[in-house]
Amino acid sequence: MESALPFGPLKRFGVFGGSFDPIHVGHLSIAQQVLNALHLERVVLLPAATPPHKRDGREMAPAADRLAMCQLAVHNLHGLDVSDWELRKSGVSYTIATARALRQAYGPDAKIVFIIGSDSLAELPHWYEIKELLALLDFAIAERREAPLKEALWRNLRGALGPAAEEKLRLGVVSVERVDVSSTLVRELLKTGEMIPGYLRRDVEDYIRQRGLYGAPKAPTRGGRIKRV
Repeated sequence: MESALPFGPLKRFGVFGGSFDPIHVGHLSIAQQVLNALHLERVVLLPAATPPHKRDGREMAPAADRLAMCQLAVHNLHGLDVSDWELRKSGVSYTIATARALRQAYGPDAKIVFIIGSDSLAELPHWYEIKELLALLDFAIAERREAPLKEALWRNLRGALGPAAEEKLRLGVVSVERVDVSSTLVRELLKTGEMIPGYLRRDVEDYIRQRGLYGAPKAPTRGGRIKRV
């Protein structure tokens, strides 16, 4: 029987959803910095079965592998955890369904923070039932180098979602030290046989190479040329 509290007895926690394909040190850095900045008890990484906002048509690594990589990645990292909650539901992972279930489970007084990167902010007006989602959860927004938080973006959000939503989202911006890495870059480096310069935890890289994920050879075949995001 599934626990009434999916992530255990918590009163202040963060939820970090994503494909994590693969999970890299940038994800972990954001999770840890938000954990500390907002004084959360825990940040739970929630790998998605099929994120509705992925539009590039690329096939992701199997869910079991993405979950295993996340579990390896958070090993010995204080305050970070992983849940297979969304993966067990299968199908498209709509954030609103997760938000409703968590709010019902933890009650109105729990502080539940949904963590996103600034690159997702412009897409928020297109998220399913976004206005209800904003009412159910707080947001923590970590600015990414490739998606700076410009005033034009806030104006667009105000026009699409209203001034109250804009204000709530502005209050959710968390100042983080950015790690310039993306899952796309990591996959490209792995596929072309190049070395991974500290972008993955060692156990995660070993797992990828052992499983041959993303076309990665057992060991790097090239070195020295590092593409930047």
